Amino acid sequence: MQQIHRITNIINKALDDRSYCTAGFLDVSQAFDRVWHRGLLYKIKQSLPPPYFNLLKSYLSDRKFQIRVGNEKSEPQPIKAGVPQSSVLGPTLYTLFTSDLPTSSNITLGTFADDIAILSINKDPERAATDLQRHLSTLQNWFEKWRIRINENKTCYITFTL
Repeated sequence: MQQIHRITNIINKALDDRSYCTAGFLDVSQAFDRVWHRGLLYKIKQSLPPPYFNLLKSYLSDRKFQIRVGNEKSEPQPIKAGVPQSSVLGPTLYTLFTSDLPTSSNITLGTFADDIAILSINKDPERAATDLQRHLSTLQNWFEKWRIRINENKTCYITFTL
């Protein structure tokens, strides 16, 4: 709710200032299922003390899954991506993985779980749209680097104006 209020307040302030607010709303596809373990561990190692890194590395390592249909079971297979579902740590690990999302001085980001709002405000609508597009291009490179996919069917662009 706090992020919704924050984003709504930013849009309202832009309208009060007679500015244009262009926004992109993105949905990360299978966010918790696709967290790249090696990338996550790299980020954890960069930001947390060694004991936490070792604990979380152990938590993510040597996990396996198996499929059962009726009485038949597959051979166990390694899990190379994703954070454990319904775990207390899942949302925290996802937040760590996305904590270095690129920012810009003229862009506002709002994130909640697998949803991202990107806002650009300017008196000139073309400038607002250009700034937003520039930041989306930066984000696209970051998403590719960290193996994150955006769900295009749940993504939208809108310009808020009087």
